[in-house]
Amino acid sequence: MSENVIVELNNVYLRSDRGVDLFRDLSFKLTAGQSAVIHGPPGSGKTSFIDLLLGQKFAEKGAVEMFGKVMRAGRGRQTNRIRQKIGGVGGSFELAPSFTVAENIVFPLVLAGEKKRVQTERLMKMLSEFSLLKQAGEHPDKLTRVEKTLAQFARASIANQPLIIIDEPTAGLDSRTFDRIFEYLVKVSMSGRSMIILTSEKIEQRLPNCSYHNIAGGELI
Repeated sequence: MSENVIVELNNVYLRSDRGVDLFRDLSFKLTAGQSAVIHGPPGSGKTSFIDLLLGQKFAEKGAVEMFGKVMRAGRGRQTNRIRQKIGGVGGSFELAPSFTVAENIVFPLVLAGEKKRVQTERLMKMLSEFSLLKQAGEHPDKLTRVEKTLAQFARASIANQPLIIIDEPTAGLDSRTFDRIFEYLVKVSMSGRSMIILTSEKIEQRLPNCSYHNIAGGELI
C-alpha cells in the first residue's frame, strides 16, 4: 500500500448476520487529498461499508487497509489509533448524550492530548464558525436536528483529522443549511483532507478532487 493511500479495500467479501451477501469482490481506493461520494439506496450496504472502515465489521475474504494497516479482529489498540485519525458525521457518529455541545466538539482534541489553550482556541473557532455559541452548554437532546448536524461537522473539523466520513449529509437539512454545508464540503475537499460521503440522495453539485460511485449489488461502480 502506497504511503499516500489512506483507504484501500481489495476483493472484499462480507455477509450479513443472516448470511446474505453484502459485498462480493468489493474494491475501493482513496488517496490522501482525494474525496469520494458513494451513492446508493437504503439497504445497499453503505452502513456496512462504514463499519468495515471503522473496524466494527471485518471482511470474511479480501483485505481492508486504513492508513497502511490491515483491519483485523483482535487488534483493538490499532483500531483505536486509526479511529483517532477519522472525523465523522451522521450514522455511527452520534453526539455523546452525556456531553455538552462544547464537550462533544472538543473531544477529538482531548483524545489527541492537545494543550488546554489549544483546545479552547479551536473550540471557540468551531462554535463561531458553525453558529453554535448559544448551544455550547446544551446537551444533544435539547438540540434541533440541524443543530446536531452542525455540531457533528464542528467536531469533525476541530482536530484536522486526515479523513472525514460523512453519512447522509443532506438528511433533514433545509436548503439554506444544505448550501452552507456544501460550501464546507468544498472547503474541506480543497484543503488536502479527504472525505468519504455516503448518501441515498444524489448530490447534484460537483465537489473538487472528488470521485463519484454507485453502490449496488454488493459492488462499487
